[in-house]
Amino acid sequence: MAATSPPAFFGTEPDRFDFAWPGHAVFGAGCARQLPDWVLAQGVRRPLVLSDAGLVQAGVVAPLLEALRAAGTAPALYDGVAANPTLDNVAQARSAWSSHRCDGLVAIGGGSVIDVGKVLVAGLCSDAPIEQVLREGDRALSRQAPPFAALPTTAGTGSESTTAALVKDEHGRKHVLRSRRSRPQWVALDPALTLTVPPAVTASTGFDTVMHALGAATNRATNPVGEALALQALALSVRALPAVLAEPESLKARSDMLLASYLAGAAMSLRGVDGIHGLCTPLEALVDVPHAHVLAVTCVPLMRFTRAAAMARYAQAARACGLTGSDDDTLANALIEAVDRLRLQAGLPTTLAELALRADQLEPAIDAAVQNASLRLNARQPSRHEIAELYRAMKPA
Repeated sequence: MAATSPPAFFGTEPDRFDFAWPGHAVFGAGCARQLPDWVLAQGVRRPLVLSDAGLVQAGVVAPLLEALRAAGTAPALYDGVAANPTLDNVAQARSAWSSHRCDGLVAIGGGSVIDVGKVLVAGLCSDAPIEQVLREGDRALSRQAPPFAALPTTAGTGSESTTAALVKDEHGRKHVLRSRRSRPQWVALDPALTLTVPPAVTASTGFDTVMHALGAATNRATNPVGEALALQALALSVRALPAVLAEPESLKARSDMLLASYLAGAAMSLRGVDGIHGLCTPLEALVDVPHAHVLAVTCVPLMRFTRAAAMARYAQAARACGLTGSDDDTLANALIEAVDRLRLQAGLPTTLAELALRADQLEPAIDAAVQNASLRLNARQPSRHEIAELYRAMKPA
């Protein structure tokens, strides 16, 4: 079977690229209070609020629901989104949308909640089966999207600004929707909403941001705007992640992480990621753990494999992060060492054994990695044998 090409969004010709910015974003502590004004300005009277049970229990959602009611709207709440969201979550959210005759959508949560919102919006814009919508993205959408606002409560996937949304089917298979039209039209990047995030979630989602920015900054795609955004996101996140781990109450560190996550999401949508994700995604079909846990295992072996082919890119990224070295070789090594330190600071796993993955389970992952579009964007293309060697270097059980 032939290897897949990168999605059409990500150009590899030096003189060919396009650029589509995500929706309107407001930024700063307290900016979430602007939500009712935006909702009313869109003519929405019955918003569906998507979230998860943990955020509801933590008291994050209630003040926003109260503000929407005080503004004269009648919000309905669906808080059943799972940590690894499913098509069943999307179906349940759509049922809530229909039964309450909703006319707008507000996603309050991390990447999982916002992803469900994006898939729901895509489904509402099409008469096609959801499987076709996931496969075809914007090509399957025949109606205008309803008003859609997102209030991220984690600084991680950048789902509020990416073109991608990830959901699992009933068999555990992951499906990616790629759609510019189903992105949120309004985003509140309010660091105060992230203060209740548990330390382990702060660490893992923050490492997501670093990996997204790194992949978009160093792959072989062509988009100078995306490259600039990725480098800025990488510089911000490499500094802010240790700061927010040391001082979880710091609004400055939380703000920097939120901005980094948003910029990394925009950069990914313009340039894609790299082989770190290309090796990560096939493994995620075998385990049910946070995204960052698998990224943390795959990142350093893949970076060492890629270093010689991406030396100038790695050196540029290292300089953006404030790392020093006498030449590109030294800077590239400094970047790999910095990423290694970050995954340890974040308390993330570094081996497949820690994910309870055995060597005899890896054959399907190797086959899937050969076909992975993100791996095709990597600066150095691994053969099937090299993919197997890379997985072995990650020390399975």
